[in-house]
Amino acid sequence: MEQQRNGEQQPGRHRRPLVGRRRMLTWLAVGTVTALGGGVALRQSLAGADEPAARPGPGTPPAHRHGTSAPPPASGSPQPAAPPPPVDQNGRRWSDAKGWGGKVPGPGSAVRITDKVVLDADAQVGSLLVEGTGSLVFAADRSLTLASTGNVEVRGTLALAPDGAHTHTLRFPGIDERRFAGGGMTVVDTDTGLWVTGQGYLRLDGAPRTAWTRAATALGPGDTVIELAAAPAGWQPGDELAVTPTAPPDTEDFSTSYDLVTVKRVDGATVTLTGPLRHAHPRVAIGGGATFGAEVLNLSRNVRVEGTENGRAHVHLTSSRPADVRHAALRWLGPRGNGKDSWNGKPVTEPVLGRYGLHFHMLLDTSRGTVVEGVVVRDAGSHAFVPHASHGITFRGCISHDTWEDAYWWDGPIDTRTPQGPSDDIAYEGCVASRTVYEPNPRGYRLTGFSLGAGTGSSARDCVAVGVQGATGASGYEWPETSEGVWTFERCLAHNNLENGVFVWLNAEHHHTVTQYAAYHNGGWGIEHGAYLNDFDYTASVLYGNAAGGIAVHALGRDQGTVFDGLLIDAAGQSDYAVSTLKHQLDGEPVTLSRSRLTGYRKAGVAFRATDDGEPDDVAVLDCEFGGPNGTELWLDPEAPEPERILFRRAGQAQTLSLGKGGGSGQGLAGSPWNATTAPAEAPGPPRAVALPALAFTDSAPRTGRVTAG
Repeated sequence: MEQQRNGEQQPGRHRRPLVGRRRMLTWLAVGTVTALGGGVALRQSLAGADEPAARPGPGTPPAHRHGTSAPPPASGSPQPAAPPPPVDQNGRRWSDAKGWGGKVPGPGSAVRITDKVVLDADAQVGSLLVEGTGSLVFAADRSLTLASTGNVEVRGTLALAPDGAHTHTLRFPGIDERRFAGGGMTVVDTDTGLWVTGQGYLRLDGAPRTAWTRAATALGPGDTVIELAAAPAGWQPGDELAVTPTAPPDTEDFSTSYDLVTVKRVDGATVTLTGPLRHAHPRVAIGGGATFGAEVLNLSRNVRVEGTENGRAHVHLTSSRPADVRHAALRWLGPRGNGKDSWNGKPVTEPVLGRYGLHFHMLLDTSRGTVVEGVVVRDAGSHAFVPHASHGITFRGCISHDTWEDAYWWDGPIDTRTPQGPSDDIAYEGCVASRTVYEPNPRGYRLTGFSLGAGTGSSARDCVAVGVQGATGASGYEWPETSEGVWTFERCLAHNNLENGVFVWLNAEHHHTVTQYAAYHNGGWGIEHGAYLNDFDYTASVLYGNAAGGIAVHALGRDQGTVFDGLLIDAAGQSDYAVSTLKHQLDGEPVTLSRSRLTGYRKAGVAFRATDDGEPDDVAVLDCEFGGPNGTELWLDPEAPEPERILFRRAGQAQTLSLGKGGGSGQGLAGSPWNATTAPAEAPGPPRAVALPALAFTDSAPRTGRVTAG
């Protein structure tokens, strides 16, 4: 497998050594809390050692490098979603000193809750543990902030569920990211964040907001009004919006020209802003019946879990009880620490292992039925949404914005020879990966918005990847080389990413289908397809105005061959070729491009550029139509080796030709010269009509709602 690109070795992107000593907070036993004796008891309680150890179930994976503790038991089969547990607003009041033995906890207090408590006033503590018998519920009719300088661990219930007029915030101030150790199953007292363990139940249940919708018109610098494609639900004055870039890739800052603006007023589908836009956001007609305006992302929610700009926290779930996380804004999460490497003489940071935005860690079947809906992870130093070895989780209408590392992801293997552990039945529905970054960006090889990892039964539908940065092989969506998950992938969009729309670097044993996909204004390819041998079908898709071209083909077929069928590939004057072959590492089955329209290229529709240190081209171009002059349909690079086979049959004609290298002595079907020899050949099937795609994309995020019970 490929280990490096452009002479740079890919760094260990998810490694972090254990550093520093654990520093324990003083345990203050107050109110109804019984004091634990000694540092050993405190450490055991913080780590969950007083709960029964989980026994490996029939689906338990082998020992994982994040830790040695076993994950919760798995049933080995899907389980129906349990109804959400009730949340009791009738507990004793936090502000009532009598309930705490005469003194309300304050800054520095290590609070342990064993009964039912309602937070009715702002509070600050040193740490918080909600035991299995306890609950902490924020009063729904008040705007409240609970700040903790240490961990918040939930073994019972924690609920932030305000009414639509109020805001609930859990904040972690004063974090020193240098102290983080990273790890797996157990709570680490230096790694400040929200931990949901044992049978703990987390409810983050904010007021519903339309997560995103598209602009109905072109937007320009100075505009203070945005007309949306649909009236958004729940948007309020003061909400912060991100307007995504849509400009062509030959425009300066085409992948980073976001506007962050604030809502002044909402009148139906008309949003008035408090200040003007700074960038142009054109609407883009890509063909196939589709015209896309800029996505307008609402980044505000009235439930918030956050660190600070100078100290990032994290959310880590190992509970056997499914969480309800809806309409919450998770900000300044995903800590980073100094790495061993440097760039231009300055040290670069690395993500802390296992400390991400929203991390479901090795839950296996116990996470089935979990719905994460309308959630925003923003300004995060590491991965945003991580369903790691946790099955049956649906992410609906979620947004990752301005986050480092792959946004939607789960842990990869230690090396390229080890398969990735699977997460089954993961669903991304109407989710957005927006402005995904890496440090340093020139080493962001294969950075991606959505990493489509190993497992069965997973799907990505109606998603958007925009503004992903990175270097060679970076993309909006990636099928990584260390995994093979068979995904349902349809109606997904990639635009204005610095490199590719889709990147496949997979030697696959299974057959994969990509349909109703659209890629426009990316700085690389609409589809870059590798690695050596695999079988993919790309159907009914549109690739428009991508700077390198529509499709780059590295891989030949494995058993059935890869097929690109019924595509509209419009280079829109941005690239020399609509399609190009590149290095084929291994000899395999043919690649077929069929029933498609190729147009807008500067030099040729299909360029055959296999390198002389690999295998020759084996490609059939059948029943396609071309928008360029006669003779520019195909071009054979004179530096490429003699092809194994190139078949060509223009749309509407019965004759098939075989092409070979010949220095321009052959004749095209219309009598124009090609740089190839031609001879009659047999095609694998009869002529068929061009089948141009008719795209059916939605212009808004899916409808979402609150938890309906409890």
